[in-house]
Amino acid sequence: MNKKLILASGSPRRIAILRKFGYEFDVIKPEIDEKIEKIDDCLKAAEEKAKSINVNGIILACDTIVVLEGKILGKPKNIDEAREFLKKLSGKWHEVYTGYFIKGETETRKNIIKTEVKFAQLGDFEIEILLKYGDPLDKAGAYGIQDIAGLYILEIRGSYYNVVGIPIEYIYWDLKELGILPEKQFLAAVLAFYKNEPFKV
Repeated sequence: MNKKLILASGSPRRIAILRKFGYEFDVIKPEIDEKIEKIDDCLKAAEEKAKSINVNGIILACDTIVVLEGKILGKPKNIDEAREFLKKLSGKWHEVYTGYFIKGETETRKNIIKTEVKFAQLGDFEIEILLKYGDPLDKAGAYGIQDIAGLYILEIRGSYYNVVGIPIEYIYWDLKELGILPEKQFLAAVLAFYKNEPFKV
C-alpha cells in the first residue's frame, strides 16, 4: 500500500506516538482558529484542521479537550490560569475527549473518544512542580499524563493514548480501512516478539 499519511499537527506527542507504532508520515501544522465551546467542537476542530491541508494523501487531525464537571478546560493563557486549573482538577475525576478526523482520497473517518482520569489530591508543592516542569501552557487542562503529571494520576478509565492526544487504538482501524498500515519492519518485529523469535531486518 503506497498511500501517503499526513499528520495535521505540530504536537510532539502525537508525532512520537505515530512513530512509536511504526507509521511513516509527513507533518504539516494547520493554521486555524479553534473555537471550543462544547464537547463536539473538538471533532469540528479536528475536521477543520484536516480539511485545511490541501495536499494529496490521507490526512489525520486530532483535537483534545479536558472537561471538569461540565466545564471545558483548554490550554491555559498564563501560569496563573494553569495553577487555577490544577487546583480545580486536584483530587477529582475529569474527562478527556479527543476528536479525530481522517480525510481520505474519497471518504472520511471520524470519532470522539472519551477517557476518565482521576487526579490525586495535589498540594502546593505538587502544583508548583507541575507548573515548573510540566510545560502547562502547551496542554489542555495544564497537564500531560506522559510527563511529570503522570506521577499524580491515580486511575484512568479508557484509552491512555487518548489522554496524550491521539487515541491510536481506534485510529489504527480507521487508517487500515483507508489503506494505511504501520511499516512492514515494525509489524515483523511485533510478530517476532510474540513468537519469541530473533528479529532480523
